[in-house]
Amino acid sequence: MQNNANFLCEIGTEEIPAGYIPLIIKDLENFFKQKLKENRINFSQIEAFATPRRLVVFGYDIAASQSEDEIEIKGPSVKAAYNDKGETTKALSGFISGNKILKENIFTRKTEKGEYIFAIKKLVSKKSEEIIPGIIEFIIKNIGTPKKMRWSNKTTAFPRPISYLLLIFDDKVLPFEVDGIKSSNKSRGHFIQHNKMIEINNIRDFESILLQNGIILNNIKRKEHILQELRKAADNIGGQLIEDAELLDTVTFLVENPYIVKCDFTKDFLKIPDIVLITEMKEHQKYFAVKNKNGKLMPNFLVVSNNPPTDYIKKGNERVIGARFNDASFFFNEDRKTKLIDKAEALKNVLFHKELGTIYDKIIRMSGIAEYISQALNLDEKTLQKIKRAILLSKADLVTSMVFEFSSLQGKMGRIYALLDGEDEDTADAIDDHYKPRFQDDELPVNIVSIIVSIAEKLDNIFGAFSVGNIPKGSEDPYALKRQANAIINILIKNELHVSLSDILNQISSRYKDGKAHITKILDFVTARAKTIFQENGYRYDEIDACLSIGYFDFFELFKRAASIHEFRKNEKFSEMLLSFKRMNNILNIFMEKNPAHDFNFNQKKLKEKSENDLYDFFDSRKTKVAEFIRLNNYTNLFSLLIEGKIIIDNFFNNVMVMAEEIELRDNRLALLKSILDPFKNLLDFSKISD
Repeated sequence: MQNNANFLCEIGTEEIPAGYIPLIIKDLENFFKQKLKENRINFSQIEAFATPRRLVVFGYDIAASQSEDEIEIKGPSVKAAYNDKGETTKALSGFISGNKILKENIFTRKTEKGEYIFAIKKLVSKKSEEIIPGIIEFIIKNIGTPKKMRWSNKTTAFPRPISYLLLIFDDKVLPFEVDGIKSSNKSRGHFIQHNKMIEINNIRDFESILLQNGIILNNIKRKEHILQELRKAADNIGGQLIEDAELLDTVTFLVENPYIVKCDFTKDFLKIPDIVLITEMKEHQKYFAVKNKNGKLMPNFLVVSNNPPTDYIKKGNERVIGARFNDASFFFNEDRKTKLIDKAEALKNVLFHKELGTIYDKIIRMSGIAEYISQALNLDEKTLQKIKRAILLSKADLVTSMVFEFSSLQGKMGRIYALLDGEDEDTADAIDDHYKPRFQDDELPVNIVSIIVSIAEKLDNIFGAFSVGNIPKGSEDPYALKRQANAIINILIKNELHVSLSDILNQISSRYKDGKAHITKILDFVTARAKTIFQENGYRYDEIDACLSIGYFDFFELFKRAASIHEFRKNEKFSEMLLSFKRMNNILNIFMEKNPAHDFNFNQKKLKEKSENDLYDFFDSRKTKVAEFIRLNNYTNLFSLLIEGKIIIDNFFNNVMVMAEEIELRDNRLALLKSILDPFKNLLDFSKISD
């Protein structure tokens, strides 16, 4: 710890669930910072740490008292402050006495609502030691955890019973009490190895004193220590640690003084798929698995213990995992009595949603969606049959004993069982891959069979949810529809697939209640997610809006357009050309808003000025090339061509008045602009480009 820490609070507790602690640490730090700032108490740094049995806050350079400050306060209006005779009213008297200010210190000021009374109030400066106990009380009452409880006759709700309180400021105990537990300068050592109260006379020695008494307080150091010891233990038995960040986080908050216990299991259990054994070890027992240099699971596992290794601890854990693996073996063998395809029939009796039918009904919808997508991508019949087979098998493992025991293995077990049944590898992979991405930064499916099954499942989830009213609102997204919409867009972009989402939604809408009515809402929802993804790729907001606001829903194509605009925009001439197009677009739009039924008829013979003839000649001579470049999505050549026209467009605007007084001339010039802009109306919206 830093030597300039002058505040220490430790809340000793019974063992807190590991999953609660990261949130508690965050709240400890944030709440303490927030309350110090609110109370005008200066500090340089706040740190929070935790073990299963203690929550600790360190404060650095906390000021001895509140900073002196003055604030401006607003009082009643001048009309309310004085009566007709100019005498002080009760409103002004109350303002003065209530805020403890002198009458000569008030002044008036004009505001938007009239003239009001104001005053400068000097805030009282209290000692920090008077305020900090109240901050600790606030923190205890407001710490966020999934569950809080009250014990015995205690009135304070907390994740687990508080057993002691240590509260020191400038190496002196701050008096504080909660539910009859008074603060002191005493902490407690390891609850088995050093179960005694320890006196803390100065803050700078706190961490080292705890270490001497079996506690690694700093959870970051504790986590690093555990990982290094796990790697070392795996290496000592000739293997490699199967690292798991989530499991490491969990065990960090299960122990205060970690030791690694090396254990073994019977080799016969290796007949069970590795993923089953690893999941069993992780989810039920919080054990780490070990693999050999060839990546095969070894008949060993590592236990993070809160006490030094003993033969009793080793044998106890081996006995437990043996029982667990026996159960897993039973589930696996039961599942293998029938093929995966035979289990699909049982999905007709598994409800997906009361308004959307069974899981089997979902499979039928997914198959229809996949067929439309496959047609749009011109996939061959062999690939389509693999996709349909994968969809038929995709949810079959939901009725297996193994997935019933470990829901996290859905998809994974389906893939294993499919391969054991002799199913095609692409089909089997899709059973697992169609759930991807399962979490942020998870890999995306890349095989075309997996891709189509994944998109079909996610589209059904989104359309189905919208059709029954389960639409995300604000930050609330209980069905993770935003994540699934993100996944669809990312899959299309990463795999460079051209699919019109609007076409697909129109094709499948009849399968959902009031399907047509939800298409626009779904497109808006997905487009909003696309906007975020484009921004994350570094594209500017106006570049994105120009591409996403044209009613076109091939998101890979839109991504390419945004990328091209972003890249070409580095060319100053291109950027200026975009603004020239925007100018044409704005003139036309303003006219059309006032004259929505206007019929545009262009006549080359009515062009009078040289610059308008030059404008017509430039775009007319290149219209075939423009159309070809747009058809081929060749933005490099298209934008290069448009850059050539910038000078001609500028000359047109410098020499020609589009909105001429002569109606016939005006209409012809507007029609000219429209003929130039029409080929680009499905490419991007120039009006969205910022100046």
